[in-house]
Amino acid sequence: MPTDRPNVLLIMTDQHRHDLMSCAGESIVPTPNIDRIARSGVRFTNAYSTYPVCVAARMAMLTGLYAHQTGVIDNTDYLDWRYRTMAHHFADQGYLTGLIGKMHFGDAHNHGFEYYLSINDWLMYLGPNAHHFANEIANNPHGNSFFNSVFDTGAGFPDVYDLWDGKGSPWSGKVMKNDFRSMASELPAEDHLDMFVARESGKFLQRYKEQPFFLCASFMKPHTPLFAPAEWAAKYPVEDITLLDPGDISRYPEHIQHRIKTYSGLDPLLRRANLSGYYACLDFVDHCIGRLLDDFEDAGLLDNTIVIYTSDHGDMTHQHGMQGKFCLFDASIKVPLIVSYPKALQQDTVCTALVEQLGLYPTLADLTATGPVGSPARLPMSGAPSAIQDVRFTDLVHAPDLPGPDAVFSEYNLRGDNCQYMIRTPQYKYIHNDGSTNELYDVLNDPEENINQAADLDRAPLCTDLRAQLLDWFDPQKNPFRGTISDAARAVINP
Repeated sequence: MPTDRPNVLLIMTDQHRHDLMSCAGESIVPTPNIDRIARSGVRFTNAYSTYPVCVAARMAMLTGLYAHQTGVIDNTDYLDWRYRTMAHHFADQGYLTGLIGKMHFGDAHNHGFEYYLSINDWLMYLGPNAHHFANEIANNPHGNSFFNSVFDTGAGFPDVYDLWDGKGSPWSGKVMKNDFRSMASELPAEDHLDMFVARESGKFLQRYKEQPFFLCASFMKPHTPLFAPAEWAAKYPVEDITLLDPGDISRYPEHIQHRIKTYSGLDPLLRRANLSGYYACLDFVDHCIGRLLDDFEDAGLLDNTIVIYTSDHGDMTHQHGMQGKFCLFDASIKVPLIVSYPKALQQDTVCTALVEQLGLYPTLADLTATGPVGSPARLPMSGAPSAIQDVRFTDLVHAPDLPGPDAVFSEYNLRGDNCQYMIRTPQYKYIHNDGSTNELYDVLNDPEENINQAADLDRAPLCTDLRAQLLDWFDPQKNPFRGTISDAARAVINP
């Protein structure tokens, strides 16, 4: 087996909006360390997540399969252990595979990662100081339900969903209320999960730098809980945050209008706290990434390692009056994506072509000469697809000026009453809302997606054509998940 194959360092954050990077232009939050990766690589400005929910997006990225293929479509689903992930692929090729931080597996399977430090390991590191994190989980600006439950699997609390076996959180009733006038954490910077991920990833690099490795360093921020170390929180005072007017929402689908009205009805203090915490957490996680990059360079690994930076989905950050993800607007569904390998790829280069993050798996197999990727199922498995989705973007990594695919796809809410399916072409985005108002945006001339043109008579032929392409990708009538509930969610509802 060749010994000169490059290492792979996959750096992930959670819920990082694609254009909140200083390398992407004007940004409220400076990101000098993510910029370091961009200066040495190819930055994709039109990279799309497959699904704007943590677990569904991550499992799709790992397997090269859409959520409607794996059945992992919300945060209470488990990936079947028989599916092959990119970690299995690299392990089969003689790489040491490592995962440090959040991947949101929800169960005790490592899914191909041989070296794994999870959120539970960090909580063990915290010891009695874990109560500070419990307080942060409880004080979520999105609603009082978190204070009552102290339960947020989206933030790894618990990291294994049925750890508390339907009995409820042992922290319930033992947390303190925050007034949201400051989003400063009581934990020192060195004790935050994100610094733990950076520090432990640096140890991994030093310990295993003499052998080929595939390491995923997966940070939590800027996902909730939105409390940053005091030094970073002080940069974005809650009282200084400006809230945006959502504008005319009358042409949006009913579910989007409802969500805008719900968020607009929240106390302005809570909405400002949400943005204040988000910005501070993004600023801090960039600092942690810098710590990891320093260790990476000190280990002498720069010349023979492919470095990727990405996130699982974005965040609305109050655009259209909305917070969080859970929709198919670009702020929610586009992701930052940077591929750096100065030894073989262009540096400080931008690619504007459309790409699907789903193609990262086969693209990395190509770049490391470890392909072809294997069957999606490692063992016999009824209903498993016969092959992963071939949406690799290897050619664009090597030649960023090439034209990209004609369209990319995404989906959301496959169990809900209003399943949502998206096709994005170089100029247009069409969203089929099953059972509700459809959407059409001219994203070249209306990049903020303010004007839904789906009901305009002159746009009917375009909508018909885009809908036909979308149905060729996935027919909503064949969605087997609508109206169902996952086993993990059922256990929470009916302990």
